[in-house]
Amino acid sequence: MPRVLVIGLDGATFDLLMPWIRAGELPVLNSLMQHGLYGYLRSTIPMFTPTAWSSFMTGMNPGKHGITGFIIYDRSNRPMVASAKNRRGDEIWTILSRHGKRVIVINVPMTYPPKPVNGILISGFPAPSRGFVYPPELEPWLKRIGYKIHPGVEYEEGREDVFIRAIWEGTKRRAEVALKLMRAFPWDFFMVVFMGTDWLQHALWRFLDEKHPRYVPNKASKYRRALLQYYKYVDDIIGRMIAEAGPNTYVIIMSDHGFGSLHKFIHVNIWLIKCGLLRLKNNFLTRFKKLLYTLNLTPENIYYLMSKLHLASVRHRLGRERGHRLIERLFLSFEDIDWNRTLAFSLGSMGQIYINRKKVKNPRTYLRLRHHIVTLLKGLRDPETGEHVIEQVFTKEQVYHGPLLYKMPDILFLPKPGYISFEEYEFASNKVFSSSKTISGTHQLYGVLIISHPNLRGPTKLEPPPKIEDIAPTILALLNVPIPRSMDGRPILFRNKNLLKSPKIWVKNQ
Repeated sequence: MPRVLVIGLDGATFDLLMPWIRAGELPVLNSLMQHGLYGYLRSTIPMFTPTAWSSFMTGMNPGKHGITGFIIYDRSNRPMVASAKNRRGDEIWTILSRHGKRVIVINVPMTYPPKPVNGILISGFPAPSRGFVYPPELEPWLKRIGYKIHPGVEYEEGREDVFIRAIWEGTKRRAEVALKLMRAFPWDFFMVVFMGTDWLQHALWRFLDEKHPRYVPNKASKYRRALLQYYKYVDDIIGRMIAEAGPNTYVIIMSDHGFGSLHKFIHVNIWLIKCGLLRLKNNFLTRFKKLLYTLNLTPENIYYLMSKLHLASVRHRLGRERGHRLIERLFLSFEDIDWNRTLAFSLGSMGQIYINRKKVKNPRTYLRLRHHIVTLLKGLRDPETGEHVIEQVFTKEQVYHGPLLYKMPDILFLPKPGYISFEEYEFASNKVFSSSKTISGTHQLYGVLIISHPNLRGPTKLEPPPKIEDIAPTILALLNVPIPRSMDGRPILFRNKNLLKSPKIWVKNQ
């Protein structure tokens, strides 16, 4: 039986890769494409790291696995960090373990706490610095060699070099661990995710885009080269891992979403207030917090100030949940919403909109209100340019299905390039639109997929683009493991037997 090696490059995009590949800068990726299949990979909506990787590992849409962001809220609307415990469905390595396959999984986001597997699982971001490994006996070794899940620093303008060095160091340690485990333990399925691609692109995209408002010509060449050098380093790591894996190994290179330029944030809860759909309490504390907002004391501005003072990493040391609770006490939050008068609100990242079903109980009223909000969204314009900023609007039934449909956001939208709705805090700004002053790149819907093996006919472009849910059943099919009926994805290679040089492969469930 063949083996399967999956290497995740979080946020990788063909917009960067293809020019570099054509220029001969990334020889390993070029070789994989020439001897296999490649194409865009459609992410989830929202195209967000925890949502997309959860759909990858379960082969299911969020209406079944239930993950739509890093932050979730309990029944009293208190924020908490989502984890693997909040996800429904079996991950692919759990299924493989159940069928006797040996697995090694490193740094896949949303895998904390680590579940027992037939092999090794090292949790990915977000995870604490303890208890992130199965079996736990491996943890002292990882700490001894300096392995870190997160680089330990946040991006700060003017300290790009410090941030880049931290990403390189983390990548070096991750590659070292991956190669040592590949050699030391038997495996049928091996996977590692490199997050540095995503983190660097968030930080450095303004140096790649001459039309970006924060483009700096005299630094552009330096940081374009820095990003290319990082990708060349990762390309070399991929080559070493492929050599270690051996010839009868299916190699899958993938990203969870694409990437592009970010100019402005859309703050959905502020927009809902202006539309009269979200109401705040009228008590003293809420009025005081509103006063702070009129004085421009908002989470967004405070974080930007911390970044300018080189204190951005304080947020990382606090942790997402503790930091969120601190912000909640100081600034407007769900605690300040008058739920008896609120019809709709935005919860989590990427601007998902929920209708307050405790207030809107009648089904017809619900549908009328949802249609009204969709119409308003389609008409949303940037006041500076006068242009419409929403590219597509969806109701939840158009995007999701499954037993958790009732938990999904009622309305979702994709902004035009250059915009993103990112509400890590319930009320990050006092404006509907604000310029991005820290990160300059953001997620796009289409990521990267390359599949290579001596049995594949290449180069072949995959059309239409497969979905991220298709990867898990593809891996199961390659390893001759039955595909659960709960999976929404379908095996990619077996839709077209012409992709295989030797198509006589018997696969259960096919």
